[in-house]
Amino acid sequence: MVCRQFLVAFCCCLAMLSASAKATWKVRFDAEHHSFTILRGKQVVIAGSVPVADFGSQRVSADELPEVTVKKEKLRPSLSGGGMLLLYQFSDGLRQMTQTFRVGESGVETRLTLSMKDGSEVESNYLMPLRTVVGKGDSDRRFLKVPYDNDDFVRYHVLPLDTAAISYEVAALFGGKDRGGIVIGSIDHDHWKSAVSLDNGIVTAYSGVSTKETRDVLPHGSLRGSLVNSARFLITASDDWRKAFDYFAKACSQVQEGRRQWKHGAPFGWQSWGVLAEKNSFQTDIEVSDYMAQTLRPAGFSAADGTQVLSVDAWDNLSKTQKVELCRHVKANGQIPGTYVTPFCLWWNDRDLDRPLFSGSRWTGRDACIKVNGKPYKYDGAFCLDPTHPATHAFFHTVAQSLKEAGFEYFKIDFTCNGMIQADSYYDPSIRTAVEAYNYGFQRFIDELDRGGQVFTALSIAPIFPYQYGNSRRIACDTWGSIEQSEYAMNAISYGWWTNALYQFNDPDHLVLVGKDAAQGKVESLGENRARYTTGVVSGMLLIPDVWSLTDQSGRGSATLSFERAKEILMNDEINRVARLGRAFRPVYGDRQWRPATGAAENLVVHTEGNDTWLAAINYSGEPLVISLPLTDIGLSTSVRPLVRELWMGQDVEIIRGALEIRVPPKDARLFHLSASTDVK
Repeated sequence: MVCRQFLVAFCCCLAMLSASAKATWKVRFDAEHHSFTILRGKQVVIAGSVPVADFGSQRVSADELPEVTVKKEKLRPSLSGGGMLLLYQFSDGLRQMTQTFRVGESGVETRLTLSMKDGSEVESNYLMPLRTVVGKGDSDRRFLKVPYDNDDFVRYHVLPLDTAAISYEVAALFGGKDRGGIVIGSIDHDHWKSAVSLDNGIVTAYSGVSTKETRDVLPHGSLRGSLVNSARFLITASDDWRKAFDYFAKACSQVQEGRRQWKHGAPFGWQSWGVLAEKNSFQTDIEVSDYMAQTLRPAGFSAADGTQVLSVDAWDNLSKTQKVELCRHVKANGQIPGTYVTPFCLWWNDRDLDRPLFSGSRWTGRDACIKVNGKPYKYDGAFCLDPTHPATHAFFHTVAQSLKEAGFEYFKIDFTCNGMIQADSYYDPSIRTAVEAYNYGFQRFIDELDRGGQVFTALSIAPIFPYQYGNSRRIACDTWGSIEQSEYAMNAISYGWWTNALYQFNDPDHLVLVGKDAAQGKVESLGENRARYTTGVVSGMLLIPDVWSLTDQSGRGSATLSFERAKEILMNDEINRVARLGRAFRPVYGDRQWRPATGAAENLVVHTEGNDTWLAAINYSGEPLVISLPLTDIGLSTSVRPLVRELWMGQDVEIIRGALEIRVPPKDARLFHLSASTDVK
């Protein structure tokens, strides 16, 4: 009965996307060893995988459960795109472990389920559906480690197979020379923190990860019920590993659609933190708004419909009256007013915890905080609010109502990781894991923000998954204007471009041209400005924090220099037209980091739409960058000789012997437009 119940549930899973791969996927079962082999054509993708899970405190492998039941069902194309549904149940007469596969045209989905034969409850915080040996002798093969979040200056890492690493939710195994690759990742993000780990040539995919990188102290919370399911994992492959990643991201978005209601195109604008920070002022905000409306918009620095964003950040120094007046002024300038919130954070000292959470609340701060090992838990300097607590929900309502009434329509939501840390328990006893608590609480906060009209939500410090609460997410941690910080941001585009299928926009953080220490002579070069702005163009958002106010009293930045740099950088309409695409570029290669480091960025990223291709080349070094790029490496046929224009310098470029000759000065960038059309502008 349990088998049939799960069989029906699994039939309603993700419909496979249209097949790009010609090879047929198969699952073979070894009855003697209770193991599975997954093949794509004749290629072995997963070999000898034996599922493992915890029944309570006891770890059990499928080969310890002697009874085997096998069921197969052909899926009707009208229901789920065709393919086969395979179910294998292992039992010892009491415990039951069921692995289900959906074999489709472009990959295989699998899930592990635990149950008891007598129908009693089972409890688990670890289910591992996949384990395979990939070997470690081939120096050309590598493992892409995806970070859990963007905090603490984490990076994506490209690693050799003879190492140990944990990639969160998804990972890739790919070749540097042939580009062929496999992507394994979880497509459910409602209960579990999942991972794909590498341990000296052994790869495992499992639900129930808890590490310092997930910001947890406690083990992963355990699920309990008559059925306990792992997340569904997708295994897909392609002769181009980038395509496999694109497919994985689209598969996730079919399971859970992202937040995409913003109709104004790629966000262009200003935000206060990158330079002014805690020195922000009302008068400066007003002058910046006017400058953007009167000077930058006519010069092309805006979305296609003319929309601009002006967002004040933490410690904005604005009174309630000034917030209302700022929103009114900004809207009169045809701009979207933005503000800053941290819904899961309580920025109090220990001695404050026993006072009411907010005026009129019967709950104290101590009541509303999660407890870890019995004590209120603090992360990143703030106590973590319990996302399921009614006091937290009342706090959500109070904050959202106040800011919406002021007129704000763009919300930078920071430190959301504080809402996804495993607690001893939660106020709502039905919630058992940090991911469940995060989903429960975040949806309520979004409902409050959207009350009376949907807003733009820009996640800042946040995990990649779940993603449905943000129109955008910052791709990396705090990033200012130096070439080193541009390289850090580009690491996240080089290997995380695919998150653009999850979020409407990838956010490269504030694009600093003239930083806060300009008065002390610390100013980035014009080339570094071009490089930093290019990171925004190839990410999909462009918020500048420069001080465009001659009366500003903060002592930060240099208004005179910022006006000059704005003319040089922000008023290039050819560049801004590319930025209006709002799309993340992807790496040309994936194995050619600019320096021999596992967490470095690529120099070349590319994006193609129709007959147009855009290629960005960023030089992170102090030496000239010279590359002869065969057009075939960016997907262009040798039979086509496109027209090429470099947009930063405004120069036409000739193709020589089927290759684009790229020359970038030290700490600078170039952006090329390749078009089959005679009109390259």
